[in-house]
Amino acid sequence: MPSESEENYLRAIWKLTGEDSDEWISTGQVADRVGVSPPSATSMVQQLCERGWLHHKRYQGVRLTVEGRELAVQTVRRHRILETYLATILGISWDRVDAEVERLEHSVSDEVICRMEEALDFPDRDPHGSPIPDRQGRLPGGVDLNLAQAPLSIELKVVRVVDALPEVLNWLGERGIKPGEVVFLEAREPAGGPVLLRVVKDDRSLAISGDLSRSICVKEIA
Repeated sequence: MPSESEENYLRAIWKLTGEDSDEWISTGQVADRVGVSPPSATSMVQQLCERGWLHHKRYQGVRLTVEGRELAVQTVRRHRILETYLATILGISWDRVDAEVERLEHSVSDEVICRMEEALDFPDRDPHGSPIPDRQGRLPGGVDLNLAQAPLSIELKVVRVVDALPEVLNWLGERGIKPGEVVFLEAREPAGGPVLLRVVKDDRSLAISGDLSRSICVKEIA
C-alpha cells in the first residue's frame, strides 16, 4: 500500500492529467501541484516509478500506470466521501472540509468509507461539486463546462468549483455561488477577461476575474 506522501502525489498527478485521461505531465507540474521543490518531486517520481505506479518517458514526463491510476482514484474517492460526510452530517463549511480531511483521510479504513457512503445515500459529487468515483472507480458521466466557455444570457446551474483556495470558497459562498445555485452570465470581456454574473437567488450582479471564471463549472438548465 502507498504511504501518505505517495497517496498525495498519486492524487495530484491524477488531477493534473485531467482526472480521466492518459496525458503526460512534467515533473515541474507535479512539484507545483504538491508544493515542493523540483528535486523533491523528482525523487518521489522515481520512487513511484520503482513501485510500478508511474511511467516516465524522457522529454515527455510522467503518467500513471493502470495500477497507479486505480490507487489514485481510490485515494480521491476516500477524500471526497470524507469531505461530503463532514459537510453533510457534521455541518462543516465547504471552505474548511479539505483541510480537515487532510488530517483524517490516511487513517480511515475502506470499510468506514463505504459505510459513510451508504449513510449519505451514495452521493456522486462532493461539497465542491467534484465527482466521486464509485466502488469500481468509475466517475459519473458528463462534461463540466466552465464560465469562460458558457453561453451568455441563459440561466446556468453551478455544478462545481475546482481547486479554489479556502478564502476564495468563503468569498464565493458569501455571494451565493455554490453548487446547486443558479446564475445568469450577463457579459464576458474578451481575451480571458472578467465576467459579469447575476446571482438569481438574490438578483445581485457580481464581477469575477477570468481566472476564477475558469474554476466555476456550470450546466445549462433545461
